[in-house]
Amino acid sequence: MLRDADIDSLNNHVSSLSRENEQHHASLQGLLTQFRSLLDDYSALKSDYEEVKDGREKYKKQARGQERNPFVLVLVDGDGYHFKEHFVKAGSEGGINAARELSDSIKELMHSTMGAQADQCRIMVRVYANLLGLSKAFARAGLSGHEARSLSPFCAAFTRAQDLFDFVDAAEEKEGSDFKIREMFRLFADLNQCRHIYFAGCHDTGYGSLLTPHRGSDRITLIKAASFHRDFESLGLPIRELPSVFTSAPLANTNGSIKPAASINGKPKPIPTAPMVKPVCKHFQKGICKFGNGCNKQHIMPDQQLSHPHEEEKSVSKQLWSAPSVVGRSEEFFQTTLPLPSLKSAEFIPVNKDGDRIDIYCPPPTQEAFDEYNRRAKLHKVCNSYHLSGECGDMSCPFDHNDVSDAIIEVLRHMLLQHPCSRGRACRSIKCYLGHMCQKPGCKAVKSWQCRFNQRGHTLDLQAAQWVTPIEHPDVEPFSPSDSSAGDTSPSTIYFG
Repeated sequence: MLRDADIDSLNNHVSSLSRENEQHHASLQGLLTQFRSLLDDYSALKSDYEEVKDGREKYKKQARGQERNPFVLVLVDGDGYHFKEHFVKAGSEGGINAARELSDSIKELMHSTMGAQADQCRIMVRVYANLLGLSKAFARAGLSGHEARSLSPFCAAFTRAQDLFDFVDAAEEKEGSDFKIREMFRLFADLNQCRHIYFAGCHDTGYGSLLTPHRGSDRITLIKAASFHRDFESLGLPIRELPSVFTSAPLANTNGSIKPAASINGKPKPIPTAPMVKPVCKHFQKGICKFGNGCNKQHIMPDQQLSHPHEEEKSVSKQLWSAPSVVGRSEEFFQTTLPLPSLKSAEFIPVNKDGDRIDIYCPPPTQEAFDEYNRRAKLHKVCNSYHLSGECGDMSCPFDHNDVSDAIIEVLRHMLLQHPCSRGRACRSIKCYLGHMCQKPGCKAVKSWQCRFNQRGHTLDLQAAQWVTPIEHPDVEPFSPSDSSAGDTSPSTIYFG
């Protein structure tokens, strides 16, 4: 029989073996767990790799597709850029010759701006014009017939001459050509297949806002012709001329049937005429006159009296500053008429004599401010409500509430003022950061696809007649510049309660 000492020794040995077996099992389980984790990580990495690989292959295919069929785009506002007279007079044959001459001229420009890459690019031309109005203008100049749309044969032949050339009738809508050209420019400006854009619309400063974001770009060339506006020179874009294609002077408003006046000593004899009262501009009364003070008709409202020629000089300056119906207001007009930011504007809301809310003057931000905003927006879009009104009621707001620079705040304020407030001119919220009128310099648009503001938003009286209490502070007394008890009306001496 075993002794007690042997039995104790065996028990100790069995216990030791049991502990060692448990430790070995635990180690094995830990090793298996790590191995499973490694397999899972490997599977995830393999899946990510396959996705990246597929994405890279798709990108390569897309890049190869974008390398195919490169082209340059020629955008022409036919209402301001007119083809040479001998082309127009020749009708259909002139349209073909104009297309060929334009193609040859653009090819020369391409070689000077694009180098060897020019040989690989095709030429796409889009000419937009009000064909009816253009036909009338050429008819008055004696270059075409007097039938409606007399330029149709020329335009059709121009389109037919080259496979990617189109002369498009933009109809008689207000600024129809402008709308078409803007959308075509935006469509092709960032397309890799479009290697260069030759822009022929520099007679109209309204295109300035379209071209400003592309300031200094090497992918855009401006075409100079008649009525070229010098403001486009500040964009830093190359400027070229096509003297063999477009006229260098505006159309002469003449008629072949009119005889020249008799002359004295070789000089035309002046014909005395009685003073005539100018007709009333119906477009101005609708708020859509694009000529502004340069219009050859009288700018008066229906309830005003016709002015005589000797009164015009006085009425022009008066209308510029006092008439609420001025359309196409300048940046200087907004700066000198609208209320400026001050302590008063932080507590009260300016309204005009009709009780309509007017906005505080907001100057356009600099290009550096726009660049800073775009860089920040690429990282994380900022919350408009939080940064402009000081609060955001959305607990799950996906936008950035972190601090931003004053430049970004100014860009936000400038952009949001271009979006109309739903309460319109009756809005009395000091926290409202949307627009209650159009502050776009030179804006003459009154249709939804041209400007977000309606006609009234372009013709408001901008003189602040009173500063009213906002709905957020009903206990604060309103301030009126005409109150005799107000004393000094400078922002530093106004009591805000």
